[in-house]
Amino acid sequence: MKKKELSEIKTEAAKKTITMQHEKFGKTIGVNGCAGSSNLGQKSFFISRELTKRFPNAFMRCPLGLYPEVEGPSQVLMYDDYQIVIDGCKGACLRKSLEKAGIKIDLAYELDHEDYMTEKKAGPHFDEKKMLELTDIIERDIKKLIEKENK
Repeated sequence: MKKKELSEIKTEAAKKTITMQHEKFGKTIGVNGCAGSSNLGQKSFFISRELTKRFPNAFMRCPLGLYPEVEGPSQVLMYDDYQIVIDGCKGACLRKSLEKAGIKIDLAYELDHEDYMTEKKAGPHFDEKKMLELTDIIERDIKKLIEKENK
């Protein structure tokens, strides 16, 4: 799937979203979080949601639209200037899907990585305080990424 010129996008809602967000914020951050069946997916989704609260130009996207090439969500995602991926586990479904679609990923995380000390369990339960600490780490990384580009 390729990024289309704005005039080529048929889905009016997608065109409106892209135009409105870029007019208002300049550059946008696509936050792609796993919503898998274990607590890791729930943690990833929680962190994604928290990041959109901290960055007014960050938006949760729907990478599932990339396959089967649903134009609206796919094109909106492709127009983001930065891509952040928060996978729940080492399977890295999100990262692999975005890479397969040719999307450049700026920052990627796997929550079951040893650095984050998170454990995979069935169900939606997790320690929100610990996830807020991980959110702080990712927030710092995003700020560094943006600062680096603005130098």
